[in-house]
Amino acid sequence: MANRQIQLMNEARARASFDSKELTNLIYGGVEVVRVRDAAFARIEKALPSSATNNLPATFGEASRSAQYMDGLQFGQAMLKEKLVHGQSVFDCITPRYHCANASPFGLHFLMFIPALKLLGSPQQLAHWLPLAESGKILGTYCQTELGHGTFLRGLETTAIFDEVADEFIIHSPTISSTKYWPGGLGYSSSHAIVMARLIISDRDHGVHPFIAQLRSLEDYTPFPGVELGDVGLKLGHNSSDNGYAVFTHFRVPRTHLLMRNAQVLRDGTYVAGTNTKLMYGTMLFARRIIIDIVYFQLAQAATIAIRYSTVREQGNLAFDASESTEVPILMFKSQQYRLLTILARSFALLFASKRAGALYDEMAAQQAHGDDSMLPHVHATMAGLKAYATQTAADGAEDARKCCGGHGYLAMSGFGNLVPTVTAMATVEGENYVMYQQTARFLVKCASASREDLHENLLYLRCPVKTGLAADADFLDPVIQSEVLRQRASCLVEEYTEALRVSQTRDRLSPTQAWNLHMMGLISAARAHIEYVVLDAFITAVRQIEAGSIRNVLHRVCSLFALSCIESPQGHGFVGDRSLSAHHLRRVHTTINDLLEEVLPDAVALTDAWNFSDASLESALGCRDGDVYERMMKWTRQVPLNVAAARTGGVFRPGFEEYIQPILKGKL
Repeated sequence: MANRQIQLMNEARARASFDSKELTNLIYGGVEVVRVRDAAFARIEKALPSSATNNLPATFGEASRSAQYMDGLQFGQAMLKEKLVHGQSVFDCITPRYHCANASPFGLHFLMFIPALKLLGSPQQLAHWLPLAESGKILGTYCQTELGHGTFLRGLETTAIFDEVADEFIIHSPTISSTKYWPGGLGYSSSHAIVMARLIISDRDHGVHPFIAQLRSLEDYTPFPGVELGDVGLKLGHNSSDNGYAVFTHFRVPRTHLLMRNAQVLRDGTYVAGTNTKLMYGTMLFARRIIIDIVYFQLAQAATIAIRYSTVREQGNLAFDASESTEVPILMFKSQQYRLLTILARSFALLFASKRAGALYDEMAAQQAHGDDSMLPHVHATMAGLKAYATQTAADGAEDARKCCGGHGYLAMSGFGNLVPTVTAMATVEGENYVMYQQTARFLVKCASASREDLHENLLYLRCPVKTGLAADADFLDPVIQSEVLRQRASCLVEEYTEALRVSQTRDRLSPTQAWNLHMMGLISAARAHIEYVVLDAFITAVRQIEAGSIRNVLHRVCSLFALSCIESPQGHGFVGDRSLSAHHLRRVHTTINDLLEEVLPDAVALTDAWNFSDASLESALGCRDGDVYERMMKWTRQVPLNVAAARTGGVFRPGFEEYIQPILKGKL
């Protein structure tokens, strides 16, 4: 017979107004895609211990740094096998736990090494290197970040000096800060790396270029002379991957190991520059696209765990009568609904924004293949801003979802012990977020002064006249109104800070650098407002394209919840005052949100089911599909190594008792 928690979960699932499987197909792109994904996850989970959800996952026990790395190697090998044996690309960018692929020691092989090869290698180089990489005969990583430098390419210090006599490049780390630091898999897992270094010929610096370097012997995996390799140590998360460092000491590679799609060095040392000098940014753009694609899954995982737990966790009530002791599920409390359902709404918003961004990137890549870089500034600004918005939204949401689970959410076995640190890392990976927003802001400032003919259709609103405000009785459930409010805010903020920059330079005689620094926080607000409008527009457009029915109805409500929570958010800078919203409007927004929470609540569990997360991928005692929280928690708790050891010795943890406790009790301190 089902216990109380299972009954509560079954009842919640039965209240849904739609078929969650239909929404699953929409999320992933069709019935066949879902079938292929399910089969891939089933195979890989069968090969890993995590498939037995009654067993405590090893990472929640006493896993040492070495044990966590071995765990990463195990699922990393399983991911490679899925690719090589079954021909599936499901795990090119994500792990079986829906973390970014760089959580695996081999993650950057498919995430950055192979894409960088394809983007930067000449046809002859691709003919040699690509079959080796795609067959797993070499394992690669991407070495750009240095101890003292990150995504600012011009600041990199590693050098590659051409030796014309030997026909080789000498890769060298001239300073401590030039140590390559952070690349995933660099420590002990990768045989090869694409190394970004300053190409120098006869004392002339030609700037940063990509070189392919074999770091280890393929026979015994010992590092080659001239390179020191190692692991960077424990991190806040991602400890299943050996993020590493490399110190190059006059390390030699053949001249032909310069990736030469865009620039060549001839045998006599002649440097031949290509026409497309911006190709190297493509790898970073691709990585940001993938990060955006990953974090909405992680935010949805956080929402899934917390909503399922809140559905079956009964605690307290709102009765003011002390004699009333009946407890209710905590998801019945409005504060819990607001926090968790808005988190869930953001995960869907980021899903559809990511799909649009991916299509934009693909359009740019197709044009670049024909030598056309005209879309690059727009795509670069969009990817930078959306990366910042998506990763911060996911990191904040995952942490708040953890808090919504009370004390149990602080246990590693909640799933948040792995989830929160891994999603938080994404706010820093491939560009710190406040830097990313500034890249978007620079582009928007340029657009604000451009003619309409020079703007992409998604940016035309920046050149439209600003409206004075909304009618008092505006319907905030109308997507047109929602879009207009966010568009108005973005347009006003971009206009305001573009003018502020102009005034600071012309009237106050500040340099461009000084003016930018003075107005930096306002410019970041403008960039964030633009991206939030882009996200909402993608969500609204996606809902409109769905055939009328229950799926469209529920997503319309979720989209409205996202839009209005953006307006009500403390980060909603720019809505009030001389812009579109009054205090009266904000009260109406608040009332409408309250109504929406009631409408979305019956579908909450079904909306989490639609993401199709397996119990093994969630690794959460709180978030399992059946809702059997307490039984699973106790099963896992009894398997904690400390408890297992004590059970063998009569319930006493002997080492601790004999060395520390017994001397206290016997007065032998």
